[in-house]
Amino acid sequence: MTEEKSFTEKTSAADTSIGFDYQHYYFLYRILNLGKGQSVGLEVKDDVHTELDADFNVLYQLKHTVQTNSGGSPIALTELDGDLWKTFYNWSKVISDGADGRGEVKEQLSFVAKTEFHLVSNKSESKTNEFVKKLVASQDFAEFNDVDVHLVQLHKKTKDEKIAAYISSVLKLDVNVRWRFFANIRFELGADDIIGMVKRSIHEKIIAERKVDQVFERLDSQVRSDNFIAVKSGGFSVISFDEFITRYRKIFEDARNGKLVQYNFEPVVPSDVFNQVFVARLVEIGALNSSDKERAIEYTGQKIRLSTNLEKWVQAGDLVGEDVAQFHDSVYTSWDNEFHGAFGQCDSIEDVVDCAVNILRRLRRERFSINESVLDVKLSNGELYYLSDIGKIGWHRDWAEVAK
Repeated sequence: MTEEKSFTEKTSAADTSIGFDYQHYYFLYRILNLGKGQSVGLEVKDDVHTELDADFNVLYQLKHTVQTNSGGSPIALTELDGDLWKTFYNWSKVISDGADGRGEVKEQLSFVAKTEFHLVSNKSESKTNEFVKKLVASQDFAEFNDVDVHLVQLHKKTKDEKIAAYISSVLKLDVNVRWRFFANIRFELGADDIIGMVKRSIHEKIIAERKVDQVFERLDSQVRSDNFIAVKSGGFSVISFDEFITRYRKIFEDARNGKLVQYNFEPVVPSDVFNQVFVARLVEIGALNSSDKERAIEYTGQKIRLSTNLEKWVQAGDLVGEDVAQFHDSVYTSWDNEFHGAFGQCDSIEDVVDCAVNILRRLRRERFSINESVLDVKLSNGELYYLSDIGKIGWHRDWAEVAK
């Protein structure tokens, strides 16, 4: 017995959200598989479309389901599936769109002759879907008569008014247009691991497997941002092969040349940011006001980003533990060179604090290196805060005594 969904479940945006994400990642997948002279668009001519050489288009309709069968896999695409017939309906309207100059059969035939129509879904193939079986098995126009006969039978069979209307729209196409349309339909079913497909395509761009996740995260973030900016400014999300190379080449070059690439994430900071050793060291020299929580959070974020990136680089095999130890030791030495003897001329408490602040200021300007990769200023500052937090360095002349 099927359990009735609550009102909250019925109105949840989760299904819609994952559908948009599925569309985005398929767009990314198609970008990664572009050839010279080709381009890919998102929500321009269809959910996704590709323009190939010689003015040939491939239209992709993306259908994602969160429904699963008893085995936990996505449900199959059935013969009277709403996703199937809504897709065919959409395409029939595109084919016969008078506003695009396709009001007559001649123009429609010209359009379908140079267009492929791909239904992409995480739904699996159904052994009982006779319509799709007949459509896929048809080799020449004579065999499409069987498809047409079956189409008419489905139109009579369905009790769903929407699906009947969708099928009717397909049947209204001229028979020659319809059969040419049938000949150019393709099914990409079972495409459930869409992120895995994207990552495999990245790997096939001669990116080492251990670097794939880094490239994926950077590319995903940048493409999303570029799409948002394009749409916000009134443009379209279309990218050509040459534009892809120009915009995103550096992401792949960084992964190939061994350069450490920073992981971008929003760090989770402790609830009481002032209950940290490095924060106390900053407060005691007036480099941080004890009421400036916003700045304390920013410094804490820098510390967490540094330590997390070091961990991730080791986990990914970009660094080994010895590299990290040498890095910490090198930064410690930079601090020691600044700190040693810096307070010789300090006669007052004010002088000591001024000298301490100057040491901190000079070191904050540094950009430290690890394995020939130069870290940005925020990660470099994060290393100073990390070493201070573990009790390795401080700023006040008597910081070690205060720490005890």
